[in-house]
Amino acid sequence: MEERFDAFVVAGYNPDSPDPLAQATGVSHKALLPIGGAPMIWHVVRALEESGRIREIVVVGLEDAEAAAIDFGRPVHVVPNRRSLIENQYAGLCRLRELDPADRVVLALSGDVPLLTGEIVAHFLDRCRPFDKGLYWGIVERRTVEAVFPHSQRSYIKLRDGHFCNGDIYCGWLSVGFQIQEAGRYILAHRKNQLRQLWLLGPWVLLRYLFRRLSTTDLIAVAERVLGVQGMPIILPYAEAAMDVDRPRHLELVHRYLETHPEHPIHHRALSPQQP
Repeated sequence: MEERFDAFVVAGYNPDSPDPLAQATGVSHKALLPIGGAPMIWHVVRALEESGRIREIVVVGLEDAEAAAIDFGRPVHVVPNRRSLIENQYAGLCRLRELDPADRVVLALSGDVPLLTGEIVAHFLDRCRPFDKGLYWGIVERRTVEAVFPHSQRSYIKLRDGHFCNGDIYCGWLSVGFQIQEAGRYILAHRKNQLRQLWLLGPWVLLRYLFRRLSTTDLIAVAERVLGVQGMPIILPYAEAAMDVDRPRHLELVHRYLETHPEHPIHHRALSPQQP
C-alpha cells in the first residue's frame, strides 16, 4: 500500500485588494471561480484525491458557509481566510500540526491550478523520494509550458541550464515548514520580482544571474544557506502544473485547453454531482 500524506491547499485572498477575476465572474474570491462546472479549489482537491496518496486535506481561505456549499467528495478541514498569503500558509501548517503533532512529510499547493491531476501529484511525490531533503518544490521548463501554452506569458527564471517557472506544488517536513517562515515572508512578498529574490541570496548570486552564469545547483546551495534547510527542485514534465490562473488570459487559456483535451480528468469530474 502506498504511503499517504497530509496536504494543505491555500485558497485565500486579500479582502483589501479585490481580485479582478473574482469580480468579473461574480464570486467572492478567485478560488471559487467556476471551471468545468465546479470551483477551481474543487478541482485541486479532486486531483489530490485521485492521486491515491493523500490522507488529510486542509483547505485554507474559505469561510464555513463557502465550504459547506461545495461537496468535495471527501472530508476536508477548513481554516478561515487570513489577510495574506504567508498567514494562510502558516495557518495551514498549524492545522496540520493540530491534526497530528508528529513531524512528517506534508504537501502544500495553491488553490488556483485547476488543471492539476492525480497523475501530476503522484509523479511529484515519487520524484521526491526518499524524502531525505527538508523541502521539495515543483518547477516546469519553459519549453514544456510553451509546447502546450505558447502564449501564456509566464514568468521564468533564466538559468544556465534552462528557463523555469514555478509548478505550484511543494512538499517537505512539517518542522521545516515552520523553520522557513521568516525567510518565506520576504520571498513571498517579492515572489513576482526575481531580482529582489536573488538579492536576498547574495550579491554574487545576482551578478551570476545577470551574466547568465547561475545554475540550478548554485541556487540550491545558496538557498540552503539562506533558509537553513536542504532542498531540491523537481522538474515536472507537465505544463498543466504551471498553469495557475492569475489573469483573464490564463483563464481563457485554460478554457481553450479543455476544449482541445477531452481526455483531461476535469471533463469526467464535471459529470459527477459535486457542484457548488
